[in-house]
Amino acid sequence: MLEKSDTSIAETLAVFTRYDLDVGLLVPTETGMQKSIMDATAGLREYFQDTGFHDYDTQAQGPDAKVIREAFFVRPDGLQPTTASLYRPVTKSGDPRVWFGRLKGYAEPYNLLAVLVRDDKAYIVNCSDPRILASIHDPSTPLGAIAAAHRPKRDPVVEELLDMIREVSARGFVRTLRPGDTGIGMTLETLLGIEANTRKAPDYKGIELKAKRLRKGKPNRVTLFSQVPDWKLSPIGSAWNLLSTYGYERGGKLRLNHEMNATAPNSIGFILEVDAARDWLKQNHQDPDTAVTRHVTTWEMENLRSRLEEKHPQTFWVGARCRGKGTTEEFHYVQVEHTRQPKVRNFDALIEGGVISVDYLMSQKGQQRVRDHGYLFKMHAADFPALFPPSETHVLA
Repeated sequence: MLEKSDTSIAETLAVFTRYDLDVGLLVPTETGMQKSIMDATAGLREYFQDTGFHDYDTQAQGPDAKVIREAFFVRPDGLQPTTASLYRPVTKSGDPRVWFGRLKGYAEPYNLLAVLVRDDKAYIVNCSDPRILASIHDPSTPLGAIAAAHRPKRDPVVEELLDMIREVSARGFVRTLRPGDTGIGMTLETLLGIEANTRKAPDYKGIELKAKRLRKGKPNRVTLFSQVPDWKLSPIGSAWNLLSTYGYERGGKLRLNHEMNATAPNSIGFILEVDAARDWLKQNHQDPDTAVTRHVTTWEMENLRSRLEEKHPQTFWVGARCRGKGTTEEFHYVQVEHTRQPKVRNFDALIEGGVISVDYLMSQKGQQRVRDHGYLFKMHAADFPALFPPSETHVLA
């Protein structure tokens, strides 16, 4: 239901991430408000379990097993006491439910609600009310007091790597050591004396290096990581079946180069869907003529979250000015944006909100073989505040 939010999920998460705060998100529907009932989303359930607030997995079904916990509605100038009802009904396989007493007097249908757990109490923040969300910046308010207690820490390895990149930057423009898109990263790593890394671990003492071209105009998306679909869980079965079914011919061979997100089908009908019940990310195909939707490929969300977490404990996003092209392209590495451990809990919501998208980069390689350039999970650097705690930008030149 997060995709129905009347407020930007990315901008809201960026506010909490700025203070290194984890939250669970909810969007009440009109029906839910009328019946005083909300589905506890997968992200909220995980958040409650991680904070020790409540574990739906061990809760029995039925009214006798309902749990009532202390909670508060957060307002700009104070807290309004309420209760959190946590239960699993006898019907519908006991789908986890949550309700906050007197919510109808605090929020409207499709408002974006963030839930913060502190000292075994739940604090509900109506993020669709700009006054409430803005109070996080004032330490004298209830929300601001929570935020003020969180400050980011710094790793001593950071200065070591920064000094190394400053030395490379001082050389000015350097010629690429490999033509094409990957040349900018390969050239930087070579100049830093870092061996090519085919493993999933970060590049330098726990710090991942990502180089990008700085271009005028619309900024490019940057790659967070690449992850192959789980073909055993995918109805399409294999990369070749995917390419041969949906690919197009160009230059004498089949290709499939497409961006897709969860908010609308792309030009060939691909759209992402977060299946919270299975904890899957599905790539579906929606026929433009019949609107019939077909499930095509599958990723397990837990694998995607783990991939994000292991890839970016700390990351240097190194920006370079460029000139020339092909074998004569040159780079001047001029800035570093340093991000720290991502808020993995935000990943699902950013997929649902269309902030994180996926690219297929595939082409035919011989008879029924596929050249796979990655299944790339990407986002715009401008949206980093929704995923990463406050970053630091270092201008080198």
